[in-house]
Formats: sequence, structure tokens, C-alpha cells
Amino acid sequence: MVDQGVSRRPRHPAQPWLRYVNAVTRWILHTPVLRRLADRQVIELRFTGTRTGRTMVLPVMYAQRGGKVVVLVGGPERKRWWRNFTQPHPAQILLRGVTRTGTGRVVARGDTGRREAVDIYAARFPNLRPGHDPFVVFTLDPPQPR
Repeated sequence: MVDQGVSRRPRHPAQPWLRYVNAVTRWILHTPVLRRLADRQVIELRFTGTRTGRTMVLPVMYAQRGGKVVVLVGGPERKRWWRNFTQPHPAQILLRGVTRTGTGRVVARGDTGRREAVDIYAARFPNLRPGHDPFVVFTLDPPQPR
């Protein structure tokens, strides 16, 4: 067979396992009785890929202070989702059972807002050290009246 120059990125070895865990976590977040198990640590993040146009949905650990939600991108070299936020990008966040909209942006080492992101995350997860990993900081839109 002749190579046609099409390269495919190899799948992460744990990807099938991660898909299962993510699906179960998302199910918990959407089940009111069980949601309390994960609500304090995990949100569901939904956004449209900037290059693909596909809707991405994944659970991520978060910390919140007021209208800011901070997500640490641990092991960023193994993940791609966060690159959609290198420029401000809209997202939906399922936060404690309520879908909120907002705009996320990457805050890397040396960026404005990095210190605040570290402080917010450290207040919630004092034993997790961000090192040089980037954060995605979401600024939530005001809640919509019901």
C-alpha cells in the first residue's frame, strides 16, 4: 500500500477509558439526585471548536470566585480542547445544575490575570500546584432571569 501523505494523530492510549469516565461524570452532573457528588469540583463545559465547528462537551475540574470560573489544564501537551480558548471564545458551562454562558480565554505563565487565576484555584484546591500549566478563565455572563 502506498502512503498518500495522510497522517493521523495516534489516539491517546487511555482515550476509551477516559471517554467512559467522562460520560459517567456528565451523567452524574445531569442527574439531580447524584449531582451533589460532583458539583463542588466538576462542571460540564460545552463549546464549538474554532477549527472543526463541532460541539465539544467535557467535564472539567474548576474553581469559582464570583463571575469567574477557572480551569487548570493539567498536562496540556496531551490535550487539545483548551487551545480553542487562545483567543476569547464563547462557552456554556453547566454549573451546579444551571447552564451559564460566558467567554473563556487561556491564561498562561506571564499573562495578565495569571496571579488571580492561581489564587482562585489555590483557594479551592490548595494541594494542587499549577506549575507552568495554563489555565482557562471563563468570565460568566450575568444570569438570565427565569
